[in-house]
Amino acid sequence: MIQLVELVTVDNEALAYHYGSDNIDEVFEHERFFNELIKDIPLSFSSHILATEDASFDSLCEKDPYFKQFIAYHDLKFFIKKVKEKSQLTDEEVAGYLKTHFNLHAFPLQKVLYYSYADYLESKGYRLFLASFQAFDHGPVDRKVWRKAQDNLKELQEKNYDFIQKAALNPSIKEFIDNSVKKYANFFDSGQRFENSDQNPTHNNGTPWDRAYSKGRNTLLSDDDIKKYHYLEQIP
Repeated sequence: MIQLVELVTVDNEALAYHYGSDNIDEVFEHERFFNELIKDIPLSFSSHILATEDASFDSLCEKDPYFKQFIAYHDLKFFIKKVKEKSQLTDEEVAGYLKTHFNLHAFPLQKVLYYSYADYLESKGYRLFLASFQAFDHGPVDRKVWRKAQDNLKELQEKNYDFIQKAALNPSIKEFIDNSVKKYANFFDSGQRFENSDQNPTHNNGTPWDRAYSKGRNTLLSDDDIKKYHYLEQIP
């Protein structure tokens, strides 16, 4: 039996898809089909073709114990769905990158995170990364990142490695985030903008934050409001 094994590590999980056949041409064809399915997934896969006693993953592990660390998937459709979900950039990964490489303090960290998200959503129509922002007193805040930065900063910074892996195959992601840092970090690294709402552009009338906050503190900002009203909070 000839087995095709496709390996990937994401979010600290080692995943493996395997396919077996007695026909080597079928294996090569399946490999080409697999490569077509993953071409837009920003992760690094490693491909292996081995001869085993049978088509089981156990047989593969018996041949090489290295594969025992991987969670095996036999259903290609389910594997691709799983990997796509895990390949999406997250708020913690972006924040981990920002904290590790730029050492942003709490206020500018949240502002750069929010403006990166909002600028991209406004210009592209879809999200650069998964995040939820709430209307805190001083502006939009990603509560999950805020808590992680307070309670487990080391774990947040370790998310930087996932960011680097996911951004490696799409350099424009890192470039966009880096440009956001250049544009917003120094601007918001000011006590006056934290203490004085008149100098905090997210507090302008009609902004996504303003619309959410009017419904109650810590209300979630909607993506629709960000798309429509983000222009009201742009910095000079």
